[in-house]
Amino acid sequence: MKKFLASFCASLLLVAPIVHAQQATGLPAINTQAPFLAAALSEFFSDTRAFTAGVELSITGQAGGQAMKLPFGVAMADGRMRWELNLANVKSAELPPEAITGIKDMGLDRLFFIYLPGKPLTLGFPGMKSFVEMAVPKPEGVQQQAQEKVGRLEKREIGRENIAGQPTVKYAVKVPGDDGTATVWQATNLQNLPVKIAITKDKQAYQLQLSNIKLGQPDAAYFAVPAGFARQADLSAVIQAAAMKSLGSITGGLK
Repeated sequence: MKKFLASFCASLLLVAPIVHAQQATGLPAINTQAPFLAAALSEFFSDTRAFTAGVELSITGQAGGQAMKLPFGVAMADGRMRWELNLANVKSAELPPEAITGIKDMGLDRLFFIYLPGKPLTLGFPGMKSFVEMAVPKPEGVQQQAQEKVGRLEKREIGRENIAGQPTVKYAVKVPGDDGTATVWQATNLQNLPVKIAITKDKQAYQLQLSNIKLGQPDAAYFAVPAGFARQADLSAVIQAAAMKSLGSITGGLK
């Protein structure tokens, strides 16, 4: 699983052409910071944990600018992952309400990623009942760097806190020779699952916090494309079909 982390961090950028927010706070930096983010997030991504939860990712700009808040749902089990996102819930100055309205009209406001070990990454659009399969991005050298950093992680206990009602042990995580830092809060009554992770790298801050956590095997349906979804050749084909559908509804209303 940890070999996949760096590529998955970079794959978050795949959403940018859809939302027309390529310059959204924090997103471009994920590409260059993927190795350290992958290492720090290795506490969160585990082959042995099975659970479902809500997650909120907050990204603050290098100049301390307005954070982007990205809430999504996650299901994990046996190396399989599903991430589910509703763009209407994203809070960012780069994604104004009118942009969301346009995306929703095209049926692209909801999407999900499904990752199965050894398989392509599946990106699905419930509003279009369509999905595409994509090779997991492999930025040159990023995976090797991430693996090296994961292997060199240093972790030390720095306190105990309650996070969202959960008793946790707080750890500082550091990669020797790297200027990035991370703090992990592991819930003692949830099999030491990290319920909060704060990461700082190159003056950029990332935070993930879990909620509504349910331990145990998720429904197998989470890791399969729903019946009736059509496979599209690529992401461009999905966007083109969505644009034509939206245009058809507009012209149909003019009759």
